[in-house]
Amino acid sequence: MTEKDKESLIGYDPLAWMNDETAEAPDASSEPVAEILIPPDTDVQDVNTAEPVAETVIESDSSKLSLDATLNIQNVTQLQEKLLSALHANEQLEIDASAVSSVDTASMQLLVILKQEAIKNNKELVFDFPSDKFIEAAELLGIAEMLAVDQAAAGFF
Repeated sequence: MTEKDKESLIGYDPLAWMNDETAEAPDASSEPVAEILIPPDTDVQDVNTAEPVAETVIESDSSKLSLDATLNIQNVTQLQEKLLSALHANEQLEIDASAVSSVDTASMQLLVILKQEAIKNNKELVFDFPSDKFIEAAELLGIAEMLAVDQAAAGFF
C-alpha cells in the first residue's frame, strides 16, 4: 500500500513554523518583491487602475446632481463625499437619477443614509426622473417609498 521508505505526514503541522521562535520574522527593511514606479510629477490620485472609476457629474448649480449610469461599491466613497457635501451646502438637493442603468445595494444604502441625514437636518432631498432600473432596485430593497421613487412620474411635477 505505502512504501516504507517515505516519511509519514501524520502529525505534521505545516504551520508550525509560525510558532517557532527560531524562525526569523521578515525584516521591514528587506527589499520589496515588486515596486511600482510613479513619475515624480504625477499626482497619486491620477494613477488609474485597470478599470475606470465612474464619477458622479456635478452640475454648475451645487443643489442639483446627476448620477452616473453605473453606481457600484467601487465608487461609493467618492459618491458619499460629494452627496454629503452638497446636502450640507444646500437646503434642497435634487438628484437626477435618469441615467442610472445599474445600481448595487451599497449605493442604495448610501442614498437611504443621505435621505435620513436630510430629514434629520430639515433639508429636502428629491430624486428627479428616476430610471426604471433605479425604481426597480429601490422597490426590490423595500426603500422606494422612503426615497419617494415609488412612482415613475417622480420629478415630472
